[in-house]
Amino acid sequence: MKSHLFLRLAVLLAVSACGPGIVQTPTGTPPPTSIGSVLHGLFEGITPCSSLTRPLPQIPADSDCELMIWKLMLYQDTATGTPTSYLLESTYGVSQANTTGPAGGGTPISMEGTWSIAMGTKADPDAEVLQLYSEDSQVAVSFVKLSDDILHVLNRDQSLMLGNASWSYTLNRTDNQSPLPMDGPVNPGPEATRPLIPELPSGSSILGVYEGRSPCHEIVFEILVVTPYPDCLKIKLRLTLYQDQETSAPSTYMAMGTSTIREGTWTTLQGTRDDPEAVVYQIHSDDPEKPVSFLKADENHLFLLDRDLRLLAGNALFSYTLSRIE
Repeated sequence: MKSHLFLRLAVLLAVSACGPGIVQTPTGTPPPTSIGSVLHGLFEGITPCSSLTRPLPQIPADSDCELMIWKLMLYQDTATGTPTSYLLESTYGVSQANTTGPAGGGTPISMEGTWSIAMGTKADPDAEVLQLYSEDSQVAVSFVKLSDDILHVLNRDQSLMLGNASWSYTLNRTDNQSPLPMDGPVNPGPEATRPLIPELPSGSSILGVYEGRSPCHEIVFEILVVTPYPDCLKIKLRLTLYQDQETSAPSTYMAMGTSTIREGTWTTLQGTRDDPEAVVYQIHSDDPEKPVSFLKADENHLFLLDRDLRLLAGNALFSYTLSRIE
């Protein structure tokens, strides 16, 4: 894509739910495309970065890297829809307290080249994988396509890269949604008071503990028994799943937010709207007609589903991904 004009990654400060600033790469008009190509999708997100998980080979092994901002534009052939080129603008660095961006603006990385579609991840041989190539024709980074609107970074062994309690490695499509507000008030929500954590249920063991920070969707409010409030930016959610100590059958769960705890039972079922073979975890509340569902992508990741069992896409800052932390 020699004809492309590089975009300068704009790191702007606004306001976050836990402090005074948001850093967001604005979702604007993509750069000029090659003749015969159209935008396939714009995917954005903020991911972790550490000495063990360098999402891009351009990040030096000895650099300080705690988070990375992504803005990935994928292009396809106008006539056939086949992959043509991509442009990736990113910034990495050490996180800055009370913001969603790197301190001092971070270190920018710009990449462009071609991309292709392959098949198979470590957990799912039928999964669609998007591969971005560097200038030397080597695969620079791969993503599993979870839906038309959600990509997740893969390790070299094609397993899903595991995030932490703050950030996952999920990118969300943003060219088909309204941009996040860059200014204005942000409501921090209920006062942060640490609830007393219940003891381990008798006869149960922990199957897994999953955590993340998600956009303020009504389903997340329901999980945490929180009344929806205006100007909400994100909600913290930790989900602990218990199983029967003898049979390993699903038993109970504990959903914990900043100031609330909810408990109940959970079950498994097979199939989502788009994948009849998918494994789904459902947690149950007081209303038996309104269970909350998660796609189990692998042993380390749960993705929130809507009422129709479709994946929920996040925004440029937060996703609906829960990463295993225990």
